[in-house]
Amino acid sequence: IFLLVAQRLGAKPENCLVFEDALAGVSAAKAAGMSVIAVPASDMDQSLYQEADQILNSLSEFQPELWQLPQF
Repeated sequence: IFLLVAQRLGAKPENCLVFEDALAGVSAAKAAGMSVIAVPASDMDQSLYQEADQILNSLSEFQPELWQLPQF
């Protein structure tokens, strides 16, 4: 699904940044060649999300400038 969305957006997978809360979603996005920020539920073991490029406790922690994106 991630590759289909990238194709429909006209984006290269390597230029995509995915926000995901599910382990399967993190794995799927990485398999598609995309960067992934995991935002797991508070009751999830964050060590399970090692495949993600970054793990956040909340979307409010996201710092776009770390990803060469414009600041909020």
